Amino acid sequence: MNGHKICEALSRPLRANIFQELVRVYPRKLSVSELQERLSEARMTLWFHLDKLREAHLVELNGSGRGFRAAARALTIEFNGDGIKLRTEG
Repeated sequence: MNGHKICEALSRPLRANIFQELVRVYPRKLSVSELQERLSEARMTLWFHLDKLREAHLVELNGSGRGFRAAARALTIEFNGDGIKLRTEG
């Protein structure tokens, strides 16, 4: 995962809110309509920000094309004084 892309993606409050909603319901997915209801944002605005989160590999489009969910790898991101890394088990 690219730490710069992650920081850039989460630097916007709306993107952080979208990501937070997807993490909250993980492993379920949410459609753009569901996100629209939860966040009271325009559909096109949500699509724009979801694309930025996808570019950073924080969210993924469900294979059926019917919703987004937080990427499993994104759930193991660790922020510390040494930067951003994936938490490892063990």
